[in-house]
Amino acid sequence: MARWIIALACTWLVTPVVGVFLETYKDAKDAYDYIIVGGGTAGLTVADRLSESGQHSVLVVEFGYLDGQRPGQTLYSITSAPSPELGNRTFSVDIGCVVGGSSAVNGMIFQRGTAADYDIWGELAPLNNTWSWENILPYFKKGIQLTPPKPEIPADFNVKYDMKYWGSNYSDHSIFATYPNYLNPRTYPYYQTVKGIPGVNIIEDSGSGKTGLSYWMSSTNPKTGLRSYARAGHWDGLNRSNYDLLTGARVNRILFNETTATGILLTPRNANHSFSITARHEVIISAGAIHTLQVLQLSGIGPAPLLKAAGIPVLVDLPGVGSNFQDHSYTTASFRFSTPPAIPASLLSQSQSITPDNLGRAGLGLSLPLSAITPNYTSLAARLLAQDPASHLPAGAHPTVVAGYRRQMEMFAREWSNSTSSFSTLRFSFPGTPDFTPVNIHPVSRGTVLINPANPESEPIVDYRGASNPIDVDLAVESIKFLRRIMNSGELAKHNATELSPGRRWDSDEKLREWVRRESVPSVYHPVGTAAMMRREWGGVVDGELRVYGVTGLRVVDASVMGVIVGGTTSMSVYALAEKGADLIRGV
Repeated sequence: MARWIIALACTWLVTPVVGVFLETYKDAKDAYDYIIVGGGTAGLTVADRLSESGQHSVLVVEFGYLDGQRPGQTLYSITSAPSPELGNRTFSVDIGCVVGGSSAVNGMIFQRGTAADYDIWGELAPLNNTWSWENILPYFKKGIQLTPPKPEIPADFNVKYDMKYWGSNYSDHSIFATYPNYLNPRTYPYYQTVKGIPGVNIIEDSGSGKTGLSYWMSSTNPKTGLRSYARAGHWDGLNRSNYDLLTGARVNRILFNETTATGILLTPRNANHSFSITARHEVIISAGAIHTLQVLQLSGIGPAPLLKAAGIPVLVDLPGVGSNFQDHSYTTASFRFSTPPAIPASLLSQSQSITPDNLGRAGLGLSLPLSAITPNYTSLAARLLAQDPASHLPAGAHPTVVAGYRRQMEMFAREWSNSTSSFSTLRFSFPGTPDFTPVNIHPVSRGTVLINPANPESEPIVDYRGASNPIDVDLAVESIKFLRRIMNSGELAKHNATELSPGRRWDSDEKLREWVRRESVPSVYHPVGTAAMMRREWGGVVDGELRVYGVTGLRVVDASVMGVIVGGTTSMSVYALAEKGADLIRGV
């Protein structure tokens, strides 16, 4: 039969559900109105919206499987190229290879960037676009439903929220940002200390688009306590006759009639032959920042020299495909107190009386602009602005890619110089112990993700190029110095913390730079930017409508279109981007 109903066993991801999907590739129709390449965070969101009216047929093609079909096969196995500026170390590229994509395997920390992030997206895109904080906020509200803090959380935690930043559609087909009823009381001394540091604001809501001190939530379904992710919110239980899902299939390339996308060529993982499916309206690539660019390049869209070296006919010479690769980078810092900070007895007794509701976890986090981290913020901005951008990109970078990087660095320098900017530089959480992971939330180094010319259909070559711009090392140094100031401020200063990592022997900026190059990691598994929504003369790949330059009938809707990475975990922004992308496709 062409379709079948499958009941999945309960896993750590989902409850038993019923969903409709294609049993084998042979059950796929010859043609659909829309074909979506990739069944991850963005792809399933777009598919849900395009199919909900019942007027259009949609096919989602996913290389991975439904969790439970192939136990344990939920991640791609990719290792990056060495990063020379980080001691030639290589790094694991952990991204989801499963229906739901990385939303099915991530750490469930649910955050937004700040208003400046989304305004910069609009600045980088072609003129007369509709991308900004003001214009994307309605899509955050549409796509993400807030489960507010529980009344039993002690008032001393000062958890703030405002429903004007969130949706409140609590149907089963929603994505949830959830506060549990329990917060770790050992974060209290850190809250009391940090709120008194100059430049630190207590913000009214973690989703308000501002920097400061707030509590982040988890992507947890408040009804079940299970992960809230793209599959659960945008596929399970929909059972629409016009919404097909094909798993275990690789899209080899996009098919074209001259420069109009007409469908896809795909190969099932359990077969040794390929076949084509027609798209009547559009093909949407939502394969993520590591694989979207590979589909484009295999289809003849990308840097002409690379395509020619791989023996691929050039359809559109688009140098930015695979450039502008970004991720968050981090170091670690840890301390030990001679005597731990005391927790107020009232707060401790209140917290101990709460039985955790198992609705994920929430934590105290801090997001700060550069001006709050270091008094050297204007000199760092001036140094960035004075750089020759080409010297920090791969040799031979196309002039348009260099121009786009220059424009981004001009924007960064502008925001760094502005002490009132909402553009964050540092983000980290307080786990309740003096152990920290300071994250460079807006690195200035840029990497690449490119097909291997010798074997184009193998995994692409992922090159983080970590610390290729040395200012990233300086930012990490300033973050460590800022953490040292926190541990010697306010209430925490009374407890004589000993620094374990990096350690006091790293007592100068020069020594700390050495330590950062040895210890820094250029990824927290938030890859973005490789098919950037930027002007074509700046190395862009898609326009403000997410249409690929030089062709028609082809769009990209996923994290790869972010011109600049957001100042927080990326999944919530991908949901909002996909909600907006679906409206652009529908002409809403």
